[in-house]
Amino acid sequence: MSLDLFNSDRPVHTGCLTSRDVARHADLYALTYQFTDNRALVAHLLHEASDLMDAARTLSKVFLEDGWDSTSPASSETPWPTGLTEAQRHGVITLASTCAFNATLFVQEAQRRRIKRAVEGWDPIASPFTD
Repeated sequence: MSLDLFNSDRPVHTGCLTSRDVARHADLYALTYQFTDNRALVAHLLHEASDLMDAARTLSKVFLEDGWDSTSPASSETPWPTGLTEAQRHGVITLASTCAFNATLFVQEAQRRRIKRAVEGWDPIASPFTD
């Protein structure tokens, strides 16, 4: 199995976004689905952030376990090849850091969007911490 880092053409994976890019993405998503309340939009943003963090975690694992002892009986559990070239290692860690950075921007945008509470009381999205 070969490792293809360029199989994803989504902008959130290929380059570092700006806050403006993520806000534009959120506005376009809200406009497309004509949301009257921000809950669905915030859920979408947090889902994107979760997907990006999963990608970052997997890529970090690939980077850390590169060169792992392939003679070990547990080596068959690894779904990627070992012995990446320096260029591939650089691509893996760059892609992992890009995904993690973009995930933080999606979370920040989700925090910026105002949400009406469904009922009075504590709302884990609008106010996650209690005193």
